Amino acid sequence: MSKNHKRLKRLKSEKAKVKLKGKTVHQLPKGLNITNTSFKVKQILIREQLKQRDETEILSTRKLNIDDLLTRFRHHNSTVRQDALKQLKDILLQNPVKSLHSRLNSLLHGIAALSLDKEREIRRNSFHALNFILGLIPNEQLTPLRETIISFLCCAMTHIDPRVKEDSLLFLDVLVQNCSSALAKDSHKILPNFLGMICRLHKEGSPAAQLTTTLDSKSTNVKWRIKVLERLANLFTSIVNYRKLCIGTRSIVTPFVRTKKCTRYIPIYGNSASQFCEIILDQDMISIDNHEKENLPVEEFVKCTHLLMPVMADIWLELCPDEEVESYAEITILNEAAALLKSIIVIIQSIVEYMDTLDQDDYGVKRMKYWFKDTFHNAYMKNFLSRFPYGKVQPLINESRKRQKDFSQIKFTEECLEQNLGLCQIHVWFTSLFNCNEQFPKSVRTYCVSILKYLNGKLILCLIIL
Repeated sequence: MSKNHKRLKRLKSEKAKVKLKGKTVHQLPKGLNITNTSFKVKQILIREQLKQRDETEILSTRKLNIDDLLTRFRHHNSTVRQDALKQLKDILLQNPVKSLHSRLNSLLHGIAALSLDKEREIRRNSFHALNFILGLIPNEQLTPLRETIISFLCCAMTHIDPRVKEDSLLFLDVLVQNCSSALAKDSHKILPNFLGMICRLHKEGSPAAQLTTTLDSKSTNVKWRIKVLERLANLFTSIVNYRKLCIGTRSIVTPFVRTKKCTRYIPIYGNSASQFCEIILDQDMISIDNHEKENLPVEEFVKCTHLLMPVMADIWLELCPDEEVESYAEITILNEAAALLKSIIVIIQSIVEYMDTLDQDDYGVKRMKYWFKDTFHNAYMKNFLSRFPYGKVQPLINESRKRQKDFSQIKFTEECLEQNLGLCQIHVWFTSLFNCNEQFPKSVRTYCVSILKYLNGKLILCLIIL
């Protein structure tokens, strides 16, 4: 009885539910129930295939012109950028640069922009392509385009990515090798970036600087500083060579006397030799001022020197051996220290040579020389000449020895002749700034005697060999 009651109750609840109406199926008449297989077709068009290519247009192996390749330089995929750079290098190898003269600006801009790429391989390949182009372009054509290249170089040297910053030194090598004169004209923009790579200022307006360390770098701080100082030495050498070139070309032209509205007299006495001069009162001096601006300004030079000299001394003191040596005894340094010392000496020699190329009749130049001597001569003697002369560790000839005691018995050394002669030259230049009636201080006399003994020893050795 209970089972029937439950069954009736369930049937009653099912009937009480709301039932949805089913879809009414309309049957097609006979003959119309056939599937329609017809469909619309739209033609597929590839825009690249519709372009009308000129027969004289320069194309790559994939039929892409220079504009297409430059556009692919900005592609989000690194493989596309790498392939576009490879095709552009093929175009440069197969076609003369004269045919690409009209596209020179866009080419240099696109390739130089790849120096900031996040992929290391793309950056390195862009330097190779840039080196090839700059090697075939004369400096006259490169002069109006140097602003673009220098701007990308400064961006790479101050980049937040340390890998891009490290590869910027390779970028600088390309410019030094191919367009050193253009690089020297904008040296005042590049020199502060060098200092930012190895040191930082304590505060704005303070001349003091502190060395920085890179803990996440694969190379040590010593190797990194050696790389930076080597490039800085090359840059200073380019500045001095460009300065000499300007002086050489200026000596051919008839010298002139500049006059201004406030000029009331023309100086006829000076320390320079007597020579004919041309006095031009109505000449527009804008061209002359622009020519002088191409050189490194004296204010920027003094500011950079004031920061650079203490920084180089600190770098050297971190690496040089801290040990007491006997008088006139040669001290042995490692190969890294020898390379670092060579770069520092080249930089100081370039600074001295640059000051010698300035106008010696100018009172400001004389004042700058004496400021340089009074500020850095004592520190130079203390940091560099106190361990003079130097010798570096020579690589082992017999590499079959494996026991440590075999190495401890023999000391392989090699003389740092270039470094020692450079130190002598710099000290002689400092002493030349003393007055004839002025007596040398005791420390200066001591190091002069040390240098004379060293040079006499080398001279006697040369005579014995001959």
